[in-house]
Amino acid sequence: MWKWLKETILVVAIVVLTTAGAAAAAPSLSDGAHLLTPAEQAEVSAALQAVEQRYDVRIAVVTVASTKGTKAGTYANQLLDRDYRDGKNGNMVLLLAMDRHDWYVATDKAMKERISNKKGIPYLKDAFLPLLKDGHYAKAFAAYGQSSAKLLAYYQEKGKAYDPADAFSPLALVVALVLAVGCGVAFRAYLIGKMSNVHKEAAADAYVDAGSFHLTDSRDTFVFMTVQHIAKARPVDDDLPDFDSADDYSDDDGGGGGGSF
Repeated sequence: MWKWLKETILVVAIVVLTTAGAAAAAPSLSDGAHLLTPAEQAEVSAALQAVEQRYDVRIAVVTVASTKGTKAGTYANQLLDRDYRDGKNGNMVLLLAMDRHDWYVATDKAMKERISNKKGIPYLKDAFLPLLKDGHYAKAFAAYGQSSAKLLAYYQEKGKAYDPADAFSPLALVVALVLAVGCGVAFRAYLIGKMSNVHKEAAADAYVDAGSFHLTDSRDTFVFMTVQHIAKARPVDDDLPDFDSADDYSDDDGGGGGGSF
């Protein structure tokens, strides 16, 4: 009986340790669609892990050949909940589904506080999406990691998520307007000063030679007009928009957004 109990405990312990090890071993880069060379995989993985270790987060990149009918947002959130939840300060996944060329960034609640839906996700998108469209996947993933690091650094310094409006200075705007108007007036005066052979005339006919113009015939001919109305196609429910809402497919606590490339 005691021997059987020890064997049972040993088996349970092995299963628990194996499961925990597998969860902890979820890679920062999982290139299931085989978009990168081995050298590129190593470089991107190192860049992502450097950011993760510095800020104690997960910012994984996962590529798949197909989501097998699952919407990209749903698939990304499933990955986040299942494989990437060990970041103390937040977790995030960038998913690429190559069957429909969809992308999606999913964030959990902690990461959503650091990288917001309205400002943070569009900031990431602007960094990596042009590279994705050109097929430069390694550079796109590197840009995703770098922009994530900037947003996390901003949160660490300011204590709030990135917002470009914080950088706006009314005083700087006033100074810029004053300088622009001043430069415009000065340049206009300079040009007028160079126009020494130009003088004002009281009427426009002063620039026309008398008797030099004769209108002999005047008529308008209207042939026809065709008006064609074409109804705009409505998007299918399964189609992902090109990032028209940062809340697409986000769960109650997390966030994210996506589109196509």
